[in-house]
Amino acid sequence: MPLIEAENISKSYLGMLPVLENSSFRIESGEFFYLTGVSGAGKTTVFKLLMLMERPDTGRVSFDGQDITLLETRNRSLHRRRIGMVFQDYRLLDNETIEENVAIPLRVGGHRGPGLRRQTENLLEQVGLADRRREKVLGLSGGEKQLVSIARALSFNPGVFFADEPTGNLDQSMAFRVMDLIKEIHRKGATVIVATHDLNLIRTFRARTLLIKDRRIHEVRLADSQPSL
Repeated sequence: MPLIEAENISKSYLGMLPVLENSSFRIESGEFFYLTGVSGAGKTTVFKLLMLMERPDTGRVSFDGQDITLLETRNRSLHRRRIGMVFQDYRLLDNETIEENVAIPLRVGGHRGPGLRRQTENLLEQVGLADRRREKVLGLSGGEKQLVSIARALSFNPGVFFADEPTGNLDQSMAFRVMDLIKEIHRKGATVIVATHDLNLIRTFRARTLLIKDRRIHEVRLADSQPSL
């Protein structure tokens, strides 16, 4: 049984042409893969459907064989906790410290006191920012903000990790640092999905690739070194 399965999903907005139309894919537990396509193709929409931030117009999405589109509000929140998500726009609080940004989901989850501090410091150590934990996010570079986002996404040791254009605004050196970190998350056992339109990144860090084109999701063979977007 696949960990994640989308069957004939379609999604449109405000009565316009569908972003996705009758698309299906399967993801096995522990897999690493890319989701690619031109800007606006529907990569972020796929993540929103998998995280129940939105529902498909038609079709079903299942995790471990359970149709998550049928989950009630409380269970939707529990579902999201099993997923670490790095957003394209970071979604950090600029006027708070690095430490506080990473601690926020842990606080929401009920963690307090010394245990919270230890967990936060451990997460920042994983991304190499523990010695800068009291700096304000406002003064960080884009790459450093992405590292904070990754640390925050790892708060509940998720078994599934999504990254939406994690290197889109980074120089090559920082992009490779971020990707090395994401690959390490995968090596530790997480199922990882990276959305990107950067074909150089895909060629450098090879993995199974799904392409969104003409509102459908297509498998791209690894031998296809230059998939056409």
